[in-house]
Amino acid sequence: MKELHYFLEIEVIRTLDGIMLSQRHYILNLLNKFGMTECKPVATPLDQNLKLDVESGTTECEPTFYRQLVGSLIYLTITRPDLSYPVGLLSQFMQTPQDIHLDRVK
Repeated sequence: MKELHYFLEIEVIRTLDGIMLSQRHYILNLLNKFGMTECKPVATPLDQNLKLDVESGTTECEPTFYRQLVGSLIYLTITRPDLSYPVGLLSQFMQTPQDIHLDRVK
C-alpha cells in the first residue's frame, strides 16, 4: 500500500515533527459551493455573548440549505475543534431556522 495523502476530504501531511491533518481543500470547496468565496475572515467564529433562540429571527430561511451548511461545518470540526461550540449551538435550530441563524452560520 502507498503512503496516505488524502482520505475522506482530509489531507494527511507527514513532517519530521509528526502528522498534520488539514481540510483546506474541503473548506475551499465549501466556500465555493455556498457562494462565499469573497467572504472576509473573522478572528472569532461567534460572539460568546450572543443569545439565540427559536424565535430570534424575523423570517424563516430555507431549511434544506441551512441543514446542508451546518452539516458541512459539523464535518469540518474534525480538524477544527475551535468551531465545535458555535456549530453545536447553531445546529439546535435545524428544524425551523430563521434568517438570523443563517447569518450567524455564514
